[in-house]
Amino acid sequence: MPDPIGVVLLDDHPLVLEGLKTRLEKEPDIAVAGTFADPRDLLAQIDAIQADVIVLDISMPYLNGFELGHRLKERYGHALKMIVLSGFTYDEFYHRAYEIGAHAYLSKQSTYAQIINAIRQCVMGYALVPEKAMNRALDPLTPTEREVLRRVAEEKTNKEIARELAMSQRTVEYHLTSITGKLGAKTRIGAVARGYELGLLGAVRDSAAEEER
Repeated sequence: MPDPIGVVLLDDHPLVLEGLKTRLEKEPDIAVAGTFADPRDLLAQIDAIQADVIVLDISMPYLNGFELGHRLKERYGHALKMIVLSGFTYDEFYHRAYEIGAHAYLSKQSTYAQIINAIRQCVMGYALVPEKAMNRALDPLTPTEREVLRRVAEEKTNKEIARELAMSQRTVEYHLTSITGKLGAKTRIGAVARGYELGLLGAVRDSAAEEER
């Protein structure tokens, strides 16, 4: 019989911590290797713990879950799977969690069955990525940045873009800097080319074709 999955729990809410610990210990293939309310204590003791998975909150004292997750990934890589269990459901939080290597991001409204499934799935190497996080990964631009990029693709000047989007030219320049950085481009032309590669400008290309017809 294989060894049980070693799980470490980190949450500064005692009721959440104890409730999840009690439930997980009922599973024959899961063993709670440690529980922590302070991320500093976890960092000090994690080397001595046989852990396969860490389930952690984001909002904690002294060190938030993103900072802690980044440190753990630098130290252990994929050897330690990470599941974020949070009361926050912001798109930006989803994105940051998967950027630092989380295998799952679950709401604290999730059922125990969903949490247990995530633990088992991530040990097998699967990442449970919400659709909204996948969409964000495929399209890193904000809605305003997409509008700016579309107009750049139409060969409009910064002045024209500023007038159409009711913003200053300086703001347009700021958005262009952000766009080129996110798309890994060095120039406006490079950003447009990258935008077509990612399918971010498909609508512009289609509309141009329709005008030609």
